[in-house]
Amino acid sequence: MKVYAPNVHLFAFQLNKNSNDPSVNKNFLWETGDEIVDTTLHQNLHLSQHIDVNKEPNSPRVDLLEDAKVINDNYAISFDGKVPLNQTQDVLIKGFAHPLRIYDSYSWWLNLRRPEQEDDNPTPDVDITFLSQFNQNNCLTFKEHPLFLGQTLLITAWLTGAKDKKVIKQIAEECLTAIFPDSQKQPPFNRQGELFGSPIFEYGLFSQISNYHHVLIWLFADEQADVKFNQCYQELLDLFFFRTKVVKAYKDSREIYKQLDAAYLQIEAKIDEVPKVGEQESIATANLTDLKKQLKALPQLALTYTRLLLNLEDYQNTIAINAYNYDERLQKISARIGEDVSFLETFSQKNCPFFQQQINADLGYFRHGSELLGRAVDSIRGIVEIEQAERDRSLEKTIQILGIGFGGGAIASGVFTTHIDKINLPLVQKHPLYASLTLSIIATLVFIALGWLITKRK
Repeated sequence: MKVYAPNVHLFAFQLNKNSNDPSVNKNFLWETGDEIVDTTLHQNLHLSQHIDVNKEPNSPRVDLLEDAKVINDNYAISFDGKVPLNQTQDVLIKGFAHPLRIYDSYSWWLNLRRPEQEDDNPTPDVDITFLSQFNQNNCLTFKEHPLFLGQTLLITAWLTGAKDKKVIKQIAEECLTAIFPDSQKQPPFNRQGELFGSPIFEYGLFSQISNYHHVLIWLFADEQADVKFNQCYQELLDLFFFRTKVVKAYKDSREIYKQLDAAYLQIEAKIDEVPKVGEQESIATANLTDLKKQLKALPQLALTYTRLLLNLEDYQNTIAINAYNYDERLQKISARIGEDVSFLETFSQKNCPFFQQQINADLGYFRHGSELLGRAVDSIRGIVEIEQAERDRSLEKTIQILGIGFGGGAIASGVFTTHIDKINLPLVQKHPLYASLTLSIIATLVFIALGWLITKRK
């Protein structure tokens, strides 16, 4: 099948952060853009040399192309080149790269297209397989990077002749296959609808959020969609940016969920190790030492757990803020062109509330972990304090008994030594020293027994 004037629009976004880690490449977005154009047209734009990242630092939205490079208020870098149509013919490809800063992020809009006209004549239709020239070596898919937020790939093309819905769906599928020849890299079909009067197809499922790729295939049935796309392209760029921020926040929240789940299991294991009060009469010294170690370790676990909960709340807030911004831009588009935008509304009206509800449910569940940690710390502290108090009382009792025994024995020894010559007992040796020592030991044992009886009654 053939289409007319196919376009590939790549919207990619990266956080604008000053990282102290020298291994983090701050020019990742621009350098990847250079690689895409170089792979497709064998040209290096040297994009980072044409932009000023410090331009208007306090403005929420800035075109980053250096003022000296701006021609006729065009803040995009234009380029063209040729790619093979078949083994004998090369055709012209045009494009542009538009670098921006939107709030806390860098944005990059790349366009690669077969122009509608060449030498003032309409260009001929091309086979759908021609789209494969735009994604050689899967260059349109960004690699993972600490600062990378995500991307949206929009493919537009004009339908040639009247097409029924089944044929249009087949054309969209063939466009997807042409862009992603490897079926393993193709995002799954999500939904279809109409935007500005022309059919549009969306690919990528949030149920596969860890490998999520967002692809739109928009097939123009008439000039209306193309004209209105050009009327609101700036708002659409912002729309894709806010959408990407929401999806990235939800994706990161799923990683935090996994960490919280592991921490929650760790908390439960720690609680199971805590002995129940009254379960045993005494705790061995080694076990008491272990409990004291737990008493020191649990607050650190609680701190880590609390930070994870706060991160989850931050992602929830990020989703709420950017969903609001998405809706606000959508209202601008609707007001400007007076068209039904329900296809785009689905994200803010259905997906964003689902993300927030999911995170809210996670928070409700995992907050119990903080309560369990608090109870575990209180239980261990109580057990340690009770056991320590028992041991202190036992030590005090022992000291009292020994004090009475040795004190009484010492007094008795003095008495025995003074009157040893008057003592005549058959079991006591006649030698004064041995007799005194024997009687003193006996007296000490008697007083120890007396001390034990006294403390026991107390």
